[in-house]
Amino acid sequence: MICYFTGSGNSLWTARTLGEKLGEDVENLADFQGRPLACGDGLLGFVFPTYMGDLPWLVKRILLSASLSADAFVFLVMTSNGGDSGKAFASMDKALCSAGAHLGAAYDLQMPGNCIVSSDAENRARLAAAPQTVEDIARRISGREANYTSAGEKAGPGFVENSYFYGNHSLKRLTLMKNFVVTDACTGCGLCAGICPTQNITIKDGRAVHGDQCAACYACLHWCPQHAALVSVPSLRHRPQYRHPGVTAADMARKKA
Repeated sequence: MICYFTGSGNSLWTARTLGEKLGEDVENLADFQGRPLACGDGLLGFVFPTYMGDLPWLVKRILLSASLSADAFVFLVMTSNGGDSGKAFASMDKALCSAGAHLGAAYDLQMPGNCIVSSDAENRARLAAAPQTVEDIARRISGREANYTSAGEKAGPGFVENSYFYGNHSLKRLTLMKNFVVTDACTGCGLCAGICPTQNITIKDGRAVHGDQCAACYACLHWCPQHAALVSVPSLRHRPQYRHPGVTAADMARKKA
């Protein structure tokens, strides 16, 4: 099984491509919020974006409630604008150790930016290079090539709560980066509510309304057909939409509970 978390579709495309090459089912990690993630022996993969050199807080929370086998071969692929996941691998290993497993292999995959803007030329180059990189990753995983040595350390207090973008983070700029303005262009179509991983968006009086459980995935910004979701931070207020060309809005939708 391969689990993904995505906002722009980068990680979904990566997970789906790996699933096809490895013969593994692909699941949206957000769908495990109401049920525990469990996996026995065999292959278990995770694909999601890097947030400020760490894991998204929602990913951490779901993993801490998972029940995994110590004999599973667990791999991680982190998609990011910069191509470097910082302390994310170590955080992932802590989360897995808390769930009974450990990280065996970890890879970075540079993709078009989801938050920080990358140029059209950079986006084209990254998308062109990605298939071969994923092919190489799949080959290594198929051969169960380990490239990460687990420290055997479990997650400590504040592992989720101290994450970037969790709640009202102490850094004001980060809090603003997940505050959205919904313009009059909103038609209340409900697409954003259907793809929001934390079900943080509802439609009231024909307009999208954001709650206080934002995961900062920016799916609402990138997938809104009316471009009606804008970020409060001035530097991102006019951030152009980006969606992976191999992913559709239907692909992004959460499963019905």
